[in-house]
Amino acid sequence: MSGSAAQRTAELAPASAAAPGRTLLRARGIGKSYADTAALTDVDMELSAGEMLALVGANGAGKSTLVKIVCGAVQPDTGSLEVNGRAVQFRRVADALGAGIAVAHQQVAIIRPLTGAENIMLGREPLRGGLIDRRALAAAAQTLADRFGVQIDLSVECDTLSLGELKILDILKAMASEPRILILDEPTASLTLAETQRLFAFLAELKRRGLGILFISHHMNEVFAQCDRVVVLKDGRKVHDGSLSETTLPAVIRLMVGRVIEETDWTSHAVAGEGASDAPVSIRGLRIGRLEVPELAVRRGEVVGVAGVLGAGQTELLECLAGATRPAEAGTVHLADLSRLPRTVGEAIDHGIYLVADDRLRKAIFRGLSVEENVLTGSLAQISRYGFVQTTSALAAVRDIVARLRVKCSDPGQEILQLSGGNQQKVVFGRWLARIGTTADPPVLLLDNPTEGVDVGSKAELYALIRDLARQGAAVLIASAEFSELISLCDRVYCIAHGRLATCLPRADLSEDRLLIEVN
Repeated sequence: MSGSAAQRTAELAPASAAAPGRTLLRARGIGKSYADTAALTDVDMELSAGEMLALVGANGAGKSTLVKIVCGAVQPDTGSLEVNGRAVQFRRVADALGAGIAVAHQQVAIIRPLTGAENIMLGREPLRGGLIDRRALAAAAQTLADRFGVQIDLSVECDTLSLGELKILDILKAMASEPRILILDEPTASLTLAETQRLFAFLAELKRRGLGILFISHHMNEVFAQCDRVVVLKDGRKVHDGSLSETTLPAVIRLMVGRVIEETDWTSHAVAGEGASDAPVSIRGLRIGRLEVPELAVRRGEVVGVAGVLGAGQTELLECLAGATRPAEAGTVHLADLSRLPRTVGEAIDHGIYLVADDRLRKAIFRGLSVEENVLTGSLAQISRYGFVQTTSALAAVRDIVARLRVKCSDPGQEILQLSGGNQQKVVFGRWLARIGTTADPPVLLLDNPTEGVDVGSKAELYALIRDLARQGAAVLIASAEFSELISLCDRVYCIAHGRLATCLPRADLSEDRLLIEVN
């Protein structure tokens, strides 16, 4: 451990615990613009020792920009920062790290060809004779993992790990620098309920030691259960800063999205009288890796969930049905109008089987392309004539999708990577909406953690969209780490336990406690 890291460790022990409330971070008048678009305007924020401060806002409100400024990835146009009472100017991430600020971003900063241990210790590798001491590196990484009760094989390449496991590693990587200030951007996205509870137990211990935690999340129940104060951003401006004990969930949501989010009564749209053998999704005897699927059926108009612990096989199941992977045993399959599994993603799309993947940056969006181009990739044949895209009709279709999903962008020509994560996710949905609008038959929708990184207002809109597509006859299969999401949307939920898709719970039996029991 370096001298500065050791010093910070000492500061986080009983000495720092004895001085709660000391201001660790102060931001004053922070402003940042990109071209003619103001991302932040005159934002103030303070974070104290032993405090968990929630930073919330709708997609595109400026949260990620503020985090990037605090962690040195972006320089502000106006305003100032203080750390431990000293004025600082961060020109790079290393400057912020040296000042005791660590961040785990919404999109994991993990190098996939490296092992978990190598990622955790990246930049802090122990040396012996001028070479990396592999044994000491593995031991140091394992010690950190054991300290937080993380049970992930750190010796394997990260490319073999699930998204949720990568998120946990990313947080461990941030903690390896022994920070005073820890910034967590959507840390519980893709984590199961049990893993989320374990994470908050870690964070409670860090608070007790005097760490200041800036917590960015769209999960408002977590914010109210775990955080001390909340700062609300809207359209790049701070609109609220106060104790969570002195406000309410509806009030904060109203500040975030500018309207009241009303609960929608659940209604089943499953086609009456349709047997499992006639359903658009009807599978028996499928095996994908270590996951056995004895039986799975989704009827037209039905929303069916898949629940399981992290890495249980949900993603592999949906990707297999979408033609992205091949099963170990195919069994008996009826999928859309196919009597077998699709051999490729392209074949699946041709037969009306559409996947919203779990890791949008790797699997769902095309980097370097615009919002318009990303939307149209799903329906190029339908909007083209003689091999040429009909520009006028295509742009009109994209503008309709952008308006319908309330995608926050300067115009459809804006590069997709310039959008917030939640708005990128809306574009992924928009791709299949654009194609559905050109076809007559109801689709099979495969949704893998479809609202990850989406704010509470946009989440309600996507729920309404999913229900509307089901009402129009779509067969929807959804896997989600959020059991509350499955309970809100689903007619039935299949549970994965011990490598087997077994119990199928009807809606009347759904609860977070029951699902947690069934998947363990």
